[in-house]
Amino acid sequence: MLNQMNLYAFLALCFIPLAAGFITLLLVVPHLKIHYCLWACVLSILAVLPTAFIQYFVLSLPIFNTNTFVSLLVTAVVFNGLIEETVKMCFLAFVPQKKQTVSTFLACCFLFGLTLGSFESVIYLVKRVQEIGLPQELPTAFNLILMRMFTAVLIHTFCAGLSGLYLWLFRHRHNNFFPFIFAVLLHGIYNFFAASATGYRWFSIVAIVFAMLECRIWWKNCKSFELSPNEAPQEA
Repeated sequence: MLNQMNLYAFLALCFIPLAAGFITLLLVVPHLKIHYCLWACVLSILAVLPTAFIQYFVLSLPIFNTNTFVSLLVTAVVFNGLIEETVKMCFLAFVPQKKQTVSTFLACCFLFGLTLGSFESVIYLVKRVQEIGLPQELPTAFNLILMRMFTAVLIHTFCAGLSGLYLWLFRHRHNNFFPFIFAVLLHGIYNFFAASATGYRWFSIVAIVFAMLECRIWWKNCKSFELSPNEAPQEA
């Protein structure tokens, strides 16, 4: 059985994506201010609370506990997609935009998603310890966290980016709902396939790739608005 020190080490591992993303974005995104980054992380921590509250009460309803095809689909699209992304977008609205470029704002949104994904991994790990205990072998526990780093954390990151780009478009009078719609659908699709115990779960990776590509597409659109405010929005 893993001792208490190993538990703390695994909890620390959950924050590696956040630490790496924080340093990388500060290095590669010009004019990114550290206080905006920290504020985005704080907002994300606050967003974990209502998300966890909704998850605890909403997912206890009978429709979410039948483990049928319809139950999994409703849970993925309604909760993981619509409700969770709406909560995240509400908190993202408090990230300042006025003195930021679209690139620096998107970086803050990515950090928001990385923070939320990292804390969700902590919650997932603690819940596992409470229910069945940690795996007896170190590689098994490490692989569990590593898998979440490259799946759940990434979908949170790119969906936060899409929701943030929707807010950017809205505040710059280009009211296009498609970035947020993509965030809801892709997050829901990811969770639907990730919950599968069959080979179909690999389709969740496709959802992550699509979310990343959509972030790039809408970021480029927003850049064109930023450089040429009079240009009409382009369809993604």
